[in-house]
Amino acid sequence: MKSIRRQLTRETLATLALLLGAGLFAIGLTVRTLLDRAFDAALLAQAHAVGALTELEAGRIQFDFSADFLRGFGGLRARHFFELWTDAGRVVTRSPALGAADLAKPRKVRVGEPTFYDLALPNRRRGRAVYLPLRLRETDGGAAAVKRQSLGIVLIMAADRGKLDETLSGLMAAVAGIGVLMIVAVLALVPRLLARGLSPLERLGADAATIDAHTLSFRFAQTGLPIELRPIAERLNELLARLEASFERERRFSADIAHELRTPLAELRSLLECALKWPESRDPSTDREALEIARELEILVGRMLALARGERGGLTLTKESIAMRPFAAECWRVHEAPAEARRLNTRFAVADGTIDADRTLFRSILSNLYENAVSYSPAGSSIDVWGEAADDGYRLHVANPAGDLSAEDIGRLFDRFWRKDASRSGGRHLGLGLSLASTFAEAMGWRLGAKLDAQERLVITLEIPVPVRRGRRA
Repeated sequence: MKSIRRQLTRETLATLALLLGAGLFAIGLTVRTLLDRAFDAALLAQAHAVGALTELEAGRIQFDFSADFLRGFGGLRARHFFELWTDAGRVVTRSPALGAADLAKPRKVRVGEPTFYDLALPNRRRGRAVYLPLRLRETDGGAAAVKRQSLGIVLIMAADRGKLDETLSGLMAAVAGIGVLMIVAVLALVPRLLARGLSPLERLGADAATIDAHTLSFRFAQTGLPIELRPIAERLNELLARLEASFERERRFSADIAHELRTPLAELRSLLECALKWPESRDPSTDREALEIARELEILVGRMLALARGERGGLTLTKESIAMRPFAAECWRVHEAPAEARRLNTRFAVADGTIDADRTLFRSILSNLYENAVSYSPAGSSIDVWGEAADDGYRLHVANPAGDLSAEDIGRLFDRFWRKDASRSGGRHLGLGLSLASTFAEAMGWRLGAKLDAQERLVITLEIPVPVRRGRRA
């Protein structure tokens, strides 16, 4: 199984080791270069000092070396050597420690400039030398120092580099030791630091592991979380809120449908038990009541199936052009008789316009809105239906007296099986009409909303966000 911690640990350790190695190598190389340059500078200064003590007098090379000066170039433990050549290749002089031996010349010489190179000294120790071309000019020694002639010579100055090599070896050993210690420290600290840095993520995972269907009310605390994890916690909390609402809706739905089915099933059972117990006194109305209950159950099941299909996006839409004014009037005809029976005054003011919609779903939406208005309007009151076309679509409104509905009740109007206890629980209404209308509206990309207006009327508005062709009112 892939582990973020192990992957980060490996990559971090590899990166730090690479950077550490590169840094220590660069430090070692820089210090080595600086020491070599310092050694070469000292060697060159010593060569210039020897050259400054060499003079050309009367065509002969003269050396003004004191015994103290030559003491550093003599003896068995001499660490410095020099040798002087003419341009013709003749040895002019050597340091005492060389005896009859010669210092090796470089393979390549830089014309007119000092040439530094490594060589083996006569005492078989490693050395460093500088090949320095010089030009001696003869003077008469007078105050005017008039030049008479010049002579080209070559000075090779060599020194034992044993101490330098020891210093460099010690430096490399120290760098290597520091590198090993730092790698050990990195190996010890990086896993702990990563574990500490990833601990909020592990706590988040541990909290998520405790969530199940019974703990959907849990919310991830964002206090103390790193800024990178806060968006994740926010999204998870939003997901939990949606899941909690969905589970609560399903639990409420299960309880509501059980409650709705209990009464008609109990009535049906009672009718059948009476028919079986006293068949000789069976009333013909019993069959009619049983048929009515069966129809009620069929309507309930059909509407629940339609709601389920709508919520799953399983509704098939067949759109066609529909003229709003005649279609709204056509859908009202089914409800004219119930409205007249309750002495309801209906006022229509629907502006014409053509929209594209599924006729069956649109008819169901309007029928449910009309049925809700007719069923719950007080007898002798008025129902208003009006609509207007706008640049951003069409709005259709159905208004009726709200009765004892409050502003808090408006938010529950489209919940399944919801009915206000006192005035909205009687009769055979299932409490699914507005929920079904809202589902069908969403399926077509529309929006169904409700509010209480200044006259304490319930106004349900169907917003159709599609272009329409405006017309006159009816």
